[in-house]
Amino acid sequence: MTMPGTIVIVEDNAMNMKLLEQALGIAGFRTVKSLDGDGLVDLASEFNANLILMDIQLPKHSGVDLLKQLRADERTSQVPVVAVTAFADPDSIAGFLDEGFDQVITKPISIRKLLDEVARYCGGESAV
Repeated sequence: MTMPGTIVIVEDNAMNMKLLEQALGIAGFRTVKSLDGDGLVDLASEFNANLILMDIQLPKHSGVDLLKQLRADERTSQVPVVAVTAFADPDSIAGFLDEGFDQVITKPISIRKLLDEVARYCGGESAV
C-alpha cells in the first residue's frame, strides 16, 4: 500500500505535535516533524513534502519568515503551506493568506477540518 503523501509538521507545542502526528498517521500519511523550523527548506526538500503544516509562533522563527524562505527556494516554492495558529480573528487569517499561506487552520484544531484540508492538498478523501 502506498502512502498518500508526506507532511512536514512545524510545531513547538508537544501536545499539538502529538495530535497532528497521530491524526495524520492514522489517516495514512507519513509525517516529518520540526520543532522550530531550523533547516525547513532542506527538510521539506529531502522528504519530498506534499504539504507543510506550520505554526506561526515558533521559538526561533516566525512562520511568516519560514514561509518566505520556502517560497524563495525553487525546491520548495510550490509546496502548499497551511498555517496552524491560535490567531483566529478574521483580520489575522486574511493577513496570513495575504502573506502567501495556502490556507489557515485555527487552534484548537478540529481533526475533521485538518483531514479535509490535508485531503485537498495531498489527494484522497478525508478519513473522518
